[in-house]
Amino acid sequence: MRKTLVSLIIGLLALLTMPSSLAHVEIVSSFPEKFANVNPIPTQVWIEFSGQLQTLDGEAVNSLEVIDSTGIAVNFDDPIIEGAKIMTKISGQSAPGAFTVKYRVVGDDGHVIEGDYTFNASPDYAEAVPTTTSEVEKKTSLNVGGIVLVFFLIVFVVGYIIKERNDKKK
Repeated sequence: MRKTLVSLIIGLLALLTMPSSLAHVEIVSSFPEKFANVNPIPTQVWIEFSGQLQTLDGEAVNSLEVIDSTGIAVNFDDPIIEGAKIMTKISGQSAPGAFTVKYRVVGDDGHVIEGDYTFNASPDYAEAVPTTTSEVEKKTSLNVGGIVLVFFLIVFVVGYIIKERNDKKK
């Protein structure tokens, strides 16, 4: 019984402390950044993810679309994939205002990640082109649920050991 319990605990702890590389890819940085005000209107948009993006010869599995304030898609040519980054060029005839960036990518784990974000671009903004920073906070490889589970496992093991000692005394 004791060997089974120890094996179970070791297996659960190994599962809980697996590296975070098993997680889906996430946005690490982008240009322009989400909700940024940029001047001038950018000539390209890119998004970098936390893992490599899949590419299949002749298949369009990843997409990046940029829509200007008039609702017109202003990106041209197929998006370019370089490792974990997807990028596209933007037409020089884009209308200033709110831009929407829509993406759909397939991560190296095979999962599809899609979403969108907006930024504002106009020659009237006094700000310079922003430098990119990470959108994803640093994450630990052990989440809160795992910590709670480990705590309860420890309480269970200590209770089991105390019970076994009390049973031997009788």
